[in-house]
Amino acid sequence: MDSFADVGSRGREAVAAVDLVTGAVVGTARFVRDDDDPLSAEVAFEVVDDCQRHGVGRRLVTELSALARREGIERFRAAVVPGNESAFALLHRVGRVVKSSFADGAHQLVIELDPLPRSA
Repeated sequence: MDSFADVGSRGREAVAAVDLVTGAVVGTARFVRDDDDPLSAEVAFEVVDDCQRHGVGRRLVTELSALARREGIERFRAAVVPGNESAFALLHRVGRVVKSSFADGAHQLVIELDPLPRSA
């Protein structure tokens, strides 16, 4: 988990959502590029309870996915605990699940990211 704290370089990036009134961070999404597969990255995200179901997670994951694609990442790997339907839905928004298994108490997913839109 230490590798998620070191962001902004060497294939580690993060985005955050900030409450404009309080200045509090209400959500984060981050990825760490795989050392063995530079086209793949592990992804994690969280949104504080009071801000869930208001589009915060959707925006975070969408922005992070676009950032990853610009850096040449084609796939996200994610561990999702059973019952976290919101996380499944967010991941389906940025690509399609190409591999799924269950290990260590979580669904282990590989998501092939949608391509970036072509600029006009």
